Amino acid sequence: MTENTAVTQALPTKEDIKLRSDFFKGMSKFRSQIEAPKKNGHVDFTGKKGRTKYDYILLDDLIKAIDKALKGTQLSWRQETTNQDSGVSVRTIIDCDTGYEYKSPWLTLRTNGMPQDVGSAITYAKRYSLGTTFGVNSEADDDGQEAEKVAESKPASQRKPINRSTNSRASQSADPNAKAKQDLKVRLKSISAEMKMTEKKLLVNAAGKAKVKDLSHMTREDINALDHELSTELMEFRQAQRKDTGKVSEAGDDFLDHLDVDV
Repeated sequence: MTENTAVTQALPTKEDIKLRSDFFKGMSKFRSQIEAPKKNGHVDFTGKKGRTKYDYILLDDLIKAIDKALKGTQLSWRQETTNQDSGVSVRTIIDCDTGYEYKSPWLTLRTNGMPQDVGSAITYAKRYSLGTTFGVNSEADDDGQEAEKVAESKPASQRKPINRSTNSRASQSADPNAKAKQDLKVRLKSISAEMKMTEKKLLVNAAGKAKVKDLSHMTREDINALDHELSTELMEFRQAQRKDTGKVSEAGDDFLDHLDVDV
């Protein structure tokens, strides 16, 4: 049957497994070579809700850092973008010289349709998709901004005096990776739901493969490595799902071949 043949061809073969292995080796080498780019983007303005101030990685700087770390890995990347009335969608594709291809999920952002808003959304989506696909945190370092907005929005008579020495010590003791950990937690919850696996079990499995020994005191490198392993777990799960679907279809075709009825 033609349909059965198409499904069979889509099932992973030994060659597919070899290509995927080469891809993972390339990603492992990339991880050992990547250097987090500096946050050269700055936002600082005061609105009705108070002051907003944070730093972030520019798309050009992220691209340069990733391209540099990809040297000798046999990997390259590209992005696909679609623009519809409801918003823009971006996904990142990683190609391996041996023939393997990985496509990230589509990231869709709503826009108001105005050129400036569409352009900003595309830039943000490209940066976010590229960063998450390669496990490089590129988002704003805006921890504590909401608290600052609330404090500045209160009347002066209701504000508590700030102890500069205490505030300084608190800033120094604050976790610089708090936002990255929160983003990872959200991603863990989403992936565990799709894989129908408890968050704890998925986290332990990914941490073991990423060689993250202390989940309570993770460095930025630990977070990036763990995020990459979660992406890998999800990718392998989806491939296994497609394989199982193919087996069911093939079994169904074999069954129909032995029936003397037309379907």
